[in-house]
Amino acid sequence: MNAKRYATEFKSSIVALYNEGRSANSLAKEYHLTVQTVTGWVKKAQIVGTDVKGQPVTRAEFNAMQKEVARLKEENEILSRLA
Repeated sequence: MNAKRYATEFKSSIVALYNEGRSANSLAKEYHLTVQTVTGWVKKAQIVGTDVKGQPVTRAEFNAMQKEVARLKEENEILSRLA
């Protein structure tokens, strides 16, 4: 089964409606989504902190940064073995 892809703007509008007080259930029914899809988008858009410039960082951005740090650490370790 192929996963359906949604535009970033659509996801953002669903998250904005949720943040305005709409329930995940009502949004899922109205836009023909699963509740898990709505809550997943909301969770990924949740602000978890700020960057060094004071800009908000979402959970999705934070997770991407963690993956990049892990990749760079692994790359550094491999390079240090070669030296």
